[in-house]
Amino acid sequence: MTGIDAPVVVVGGGAAAVFVVRALVDEARSAGHPAPRVVVVGDRPDVGRGLAYGAAEAHHRLNSPAGSMSVSAGDPDGFVRWLGESGWRDTDGQEPRAWSFAPRVVFGDYLAESFGDLVAGSDGRVAFRQGEVVDIDVPDIVVPDTAPVAVTLATGETLEASAVVLALGNPPPVEVPSAAERVVVDPWAAGALDAIDESDRVLLVGTGLTMVDVATSLARRHPGIRMVATSRHLLLPAVHPATPAERGPGLGDDPQTLPAMMRAFRDQLRAASRAGAPWQGVLDGVRPQVQTLWRRLSLADRQRFLVHVARPWDVARHRMAVPVADELSGLLDAGTLTLEARVDHAAFDVAVLCTGPHAVASEGWSPLVDALIGRGILRADPTGLGIDADADGALLDASGRSSDRVFTVGAALKGALWETVASPEIRLGAGRIAGRLTPTG
Repeated sequence: MTGIDAPVVVVGGGAAAVFVVRALVDEARSAGHPAPRVVVVGDRPDVGRGLAYGAAEAHHRLNSPAGSMSVSAGDPDGFVRWLGESGWRDTDGQEPRAWSFAPRVVFGDYLAESFGDLVAGSDGRVAFRQGEVVDIDVPDIVVPDTAPVAVTLATGETLEASAVVLALGNPPPVEVPSAAERVVVDPWAAGALDAIDESDRVLLVGTGLTMVDVATSLARRHPGIRMVATSRHLLLPAVHPATPAERGPGLGDDPQTLPAMMRAFRDQLRAASRAGAPWQGVLDGVRPQVQTLWRRLSLADRQRFLVHVARPWDVARHRMAVPVADELSGLLDAGTLTLEARVDHAAFDVAVLCTGPHAVASEGWSPLVDALIGRGILRADPTGLGIDADADGALLDASGRSSDRVFTVGAALKGALWETVASPEIRLGAGRIAGRLTPTG
């Protein structure tokens, strides 16, 4: 931690920003310090919701159980308890439990309230500024000195910071060329689906979780609608078990290469099958190790993973809750939704792009990222998936030096750590950053 008398500035007003502030406050309390000075800068007034939780519809559920979604690492039951206190009940009338899959808008409420509580309990030391950060000037990216980091807003105003955490969230979706009459590039944009009518011939480009949300939304709005979803392999997201699966033992410390890791993983899957145990438990046992395993892999092995393993991994890893899967099955059984690998886009009135996001280091989506790459303060990671950083999220500059002043968390770390976008990994990353930025004495 630097000795500069300036706040930590967190860039971004979504879920990751709330996790970072919570971790900074918790770490300071554990070390016997008062709440740190933190300023969150985001372009939306409702900190915490972001696009993921602010644009969701009431029936869109979290893809992770409530027991894994607490903002605070020191209070793992926090979200489940909050659900109970807020009066939320599942569609079957059951009270919230660790294996509940709550609506995303409800989780957005929890995040917004959590940030509000952090501000209210900080005696003015945690604050929010609405705006867009367009540049950061780091006096010395390696050795902290007495000069603060200069954070420039789109208005031209400059904020001083002791350190900066980039909590940027996901970039916009990848645009896929389509000859459909109309194209919805970002289904999460406000009103993006409003112009689609029941009579429209609708093409959903992609068959992942975004497609599931869009298909269920359109079917609820227009019961007579007909939709076609397309992707190369027509792989649909896997489904969570109805009850928690016992976690497997993980892969241990032995496998050092991708082939060795895959052999060990397949051995565990076969053992689980013989024992009649759910395969999800095997993957869930490996998940806490993924960042460490990924860091072990050579660049060549990481690239092989992306070509041969990444898509089936994502299908198995990012799952639907059972009620969501049941609703999707109903659409498929009724013919409301069909899956086709080869389609003529020109035969559709509207195509909705349900593709994944651009890489965080992609040019053009963020003036801030473009500026920092242009001045060598950060660089893209070698896989091209995100921003290059060390295991704690400290940025690496153009020459590969690790920063003590600028950090990142969440989607930006996908190339550096692979598993980074779900709440448990964001919470872990926020804790690491807080550990680096909190004085030890």
